[in-house]
Amino acid sequence: MLKFIKEYWDSFLYLFYPDLCIICNNNDREVHDTFCFDCYAQLPFTYQGTALNNDFMQHFAGKINIQHGASLFYFIKQGMVQGIIQDLKYRNKPQYGIKMGEIFGASIKEDSFFKNIDAIVPIPLYKSKEIQRGYNQSSKFAEGISKVLSIPIISNNLIRIRHTNTQTKMTREERLVNLKNAFTVKNSQLFEEKHILLVDDVLTTGTTLLECGKKILECKDSKISMATIAMGELLR
Repeated sequence: MLKFIKEYWDSFLYLFYPDLCIICNNNDREVHDTFCFDCYAQLPFTYQGTALNNDFMQHFAGKINIQHGASLFYFIKQGMVQGIIQDLKYRNKPQYGIKMGEIFGASIKEDSFFKNIDAIVPIPLYKSKEIQRGYNQSSKFAEGISKVLSIPIISNNLIRIRHTNTQTKMTREERLVNLKNAFTVKNSQLFEEKHILLVDDVLTTGTTLLECGKKILECKDSKISMATIAMGELLR
């Protein structure tokens, strides 16, 4: 009941006071037109964009060949970023995904590790799940990055062809089984000889990014980098 009241109150405040910080709903949005100074100062930024062999890269070492990878934030349970992700995924706040993409895009704009990206590809949702939610949260993140970096998005070429169970409480091994043969590339020529930035909302075990990345790398002379809004703190 308390959770419902908070969500209702947050929606009410946003309706009448849209310029309040998306975290505290008290102070004006003064940073990136999104956060107040106090909340922004407490956000767990990873600062991975300019770091070679960072936590993100180490997580995929020996599993798949990626050019570079980074998350905007560390995901801390019950923390600020968890609230942003939950609002984005479950409380009809697609604009949060776009804004996080804009912030991430600005953070890597001058980063040599992310130069020469040809296209951005969001992790796909199963069609019925996307219809139910009304949007793909990873696509919204991609939209924000694209807006800042002027890099095109290729949607509906990497597709999810099989419904999978929610993976929140699964082990890495269970997730691998759950995602086996769940993705395919419709037209490999769209990815051939391209450097693709594959994006998702959160990196936990990395199995979804891993499976999708493998499908893209099956395309001739393709390369991939990866980005997420957040990554699990335990992966540090």
